[in-house]
Amino acid sequence: MTRSVAAFAAVSFALAVILGAIGAHAIGDDPAARELWRTASSWHMANSLGLLALAALWPQMNPRPAVAGTLSIALGTMAFCGSVYVQAGAGSAPVPMLAPAGGTLQILGWLLVSIAFLRGRPTA
Repeated sequence: MTRSVAAFAAVSFALAVILGAIGAHAIGDDPAARELWRTASSWHMANSLGLLALAALWPQMNPRPAVAGTLSIALGTMAFCGSVYVQAGAGSAPVPMLAPAGGTLQILGWLLVSIAFLRGRPTA
């Protein structure tokens, strides 16, 4: 699982860099659109970094809440950031409640990760 999480984090980082560059060149002069793009980029990078840290710390966590939390963070990041990227580029959100749902998934995921750390790895 550690490799899968690390690989996903690396791909997520790559996408964050690509989308950040696209935003720097493709988003026009609209300050609101530029701020939305920056928000999506910031959260995208932050959660990518968090996922990479989880991969490094995986042996210290209880696997069940760790897996659930990691999936929730990954899905939440894609939903939140993806929705905000589209809103910045297109002018409206693709699905109105997708960003808040994605943010909620991120919060839930990080809370599950805290449980995974508190419970630690089960002994054999």
